[in-house]
Order: sequence, then C-alpha cells, then structure tokens
Amino acid sequence: MGHDSSYKRLFSHVEVVESCVSGFLPRWLVKELDFSTLQALPTVHVDHRHRERRNDLLWRIEWKDGGVCYVVLMFEFQSTVDHRMVVRLWNYVGCVWEEILNNEKGLEKATLPTVVPIVIYNGLHPWNAAQDIDDYLRARPRGIQRINGHFRYFVLDVRRLPGRKLEKDLGLSSWIFRLERTSSSQELVKLLRVLERSLRSERYSQLRRDFVQWIVSILLPQRGYEETADRNLLEEVDDMGQVVDYIENWRAQDQAEARAKGLAEGEAKGRAEGEARGMAKGEAKGEISMLKRLLGGGLSIDSIAQALGMSVVEVRKLAAGDNNA
Repeated sequence: MGHDSSYKRLFSHVEVVESCVSGFLPRWLVKELDFSTLQALPTVHVDHRHRERRNDLLWRIEWKDGGVCYVVLMFEFQSTVDHRMVVRLWNYVGCVWEEILNNEKGLEKATLPTVVPIVIYNGLHPWNAAQDIDDYLRARPRGIQRINGHFRYFVLDVRRLPGRKLEKDLGLSSWIFRLERTSSSQELVKLLRVLERSLRSERYSQLRRDFVQWIVSILLPQRGYEETADRNLLEEVDDMGQVVDYIENWRAQDQAEARAKGLAEGEAKGRAEGEARGMAKGEAKGEISMLKRLLGGGLSIDSIAQALGMSVVEVRKLAAGDNNA
C-alpha cells in the first residue's frame, strides 16, 4: 500500500478531517463552518470531454449562515515539489463546479459553492511551489489579474508544522502528523499508548484498524523495522497494543544486539592491543640481547650507537633498561 493510499484511509474518517480543517486552517474561515454537516463525497469526476479525473478526497460542509463549501484534500508524498499543483487543483475545482451545474438544474452562477483546496505534503524539502494562480502566471500589465481572477490553495507541510502547535492540538490529524515526524522508538511507543487510549471507544473500531495498517505498512518500514514483522502485524490490524509490544520487543532486540556488538568489538580491540604490546616487548628484548653481546665484545657505547644508527642517549637508556629488568 502506498503512502498516499494509507493517508486516504485515515482521512476518510470524519473525525480526522474535522480536526485537520478546524486545527490548521485560518480561524476566520473555520469559525464560519458548520462541522456537524461534514460528509465525504465521491472522488471520481468526469469532465465535458469524458475524461476521468481523480483527486484524493472531497468533502462537503455547510456554512453556518447557509450555502455549501467543498474541501479538497490532496496528498503529496514525493521527493520533489510539484510546481504544477495550482494548475492541477484549478482544473479539478473546475470539474467539481461543472458536475454541480450538470446535476443541479437551474443553478444560478452566483450560487456556485466555495471550494477550499488543501495540500498535505511530507517531503524532505520545504514546499515552495506557487499557491496562488496569479503567482504562477508570467509577467503581464498591471491589473490583468482581474481577467484570470484569484485561485489559492492551503499547504500543510507536515515536517515543518510548528511543534508546539502539534503538541497543543489534540485532534486526530495532529496525532498523525506527530507520529509521522517522530524518529525515536521510545517517543513512538509513548505516542501510540496515548493514541490507543484515545481510540478505545467502539465507534473508533475502523479508525483503529486504519491507524494500525498505516503504522505497520508505512510508518515502521520507514524506520527500518523488519518487513516480515510487518506482515505478521497486518494479520491483526485492530490491535494497536500488539503494535506497541512489537516495537518494544524490536527495540530490546536492537539494544541487545548493539551491546553484543560492543562487547565483541571491545574484545577484538583488547586482543589487538595485547598482541601489539607483546610484539613491542619482544622487540625491546631483542634489542637488549643484541646490546649485551656488543658490550660483551668490548665495544664502547659510542661505537655501538654509531653501528646501530642510534644516539648515545638511546643506547644508554636501553642498557639501563636491561639492568632494571
């Protein structure tokens, strides 16, 4: 299962989408929405040339003072930023409006609903693509933007969301983003235990399954956990507690392997150092033995130093070492 597909499963739940919109969009927009009316819509649309267009997710919500707003959720998890995103979304929103006009006969142009596009991005590099269609257009005379109008989308750059914001916001989408950004297995276990308690209610049974499937198929492999273990976990996708147990077992195993490796390396280093000391000691004994033979032959220290290519001081130290031994 791809990263996009796993995210789609999580963001197919109304509780997750509500927390995402209410927690990360501007307050002036959020306060006007009636979240009790939030509902998912089909994501396949066909334009007037009968070309099928697919987007990630489409949600419908009503304004508090009447009228409808559509929320588009686009997931982008690729290595590079898509600088065509504003055009892709512009085309898609046009298809949404066209479908509404075709299905609701007699609809006046002024009553077309607002569409709010949101891109959820998790790339390594910051999102730097144009977010307004006006910024994407080439240079033109002043005031020409009135011809094309304005079209803008929001970006949730997961890796660069403020940490304090994520910790303060207790919505389900924040939990997804926090888990996504966590690199420590200890912190991962801590977050999962709290999330498990938050999702104990029976009404969250499917959401629990989708969370676990996302964790074992995407989150854990990204952190180097064994693929075979992931397959075992998928057999019980509704048990987040077992996921925590597996992570802790893997963590304990990794620590034991690291300790064993450290001990083995220490022993190898000790053996190498011992062998080096033994060789040095043997060489020193050989030099002392040779010096004794030369001194016994009646040669002076000056002559011995010249013959061995050593200084007189070095020869004397070597002789003193023999006496100390």
